[in-house]
Amino acid sequence: MNTVVMEPISSKLRSDEKSAFIATCDSIGTTPSNAIRMFVSAFNKRGGFPFDPANPYGFNDDTLQAMRDTVLGHNLSGPFNTTDDMWASILEDNNE
Repeated sequence: MNTVVMEPISSKLRSDEKSAFIATCDSIGTTPSNAIRMFVSAFNKRGGFPFDPANPYGFNDDTLQAMRDTVLGHNLSGPFNTTDDMWASILEDNNE
């Protein structure tokens, strides 16, 4: 019978990160060790991060549409024609 040898891994976390990690693991019914093993397995299978590290939570539909509009050069309209108009309105509101 083949014995699988488990190797330890160590990482430094801020105290608040560690506490939140442990609490989240508890809330979903796993352990920190299992969560790390699951991440490493997904990382190795994908050949890198199993999510976009620049945007791990994704964008909402409105943000995605705004990004598409910008890339496509669509004429976007809003309440202001220029940033100067926008700032004038903001400053006017603050002086009320």
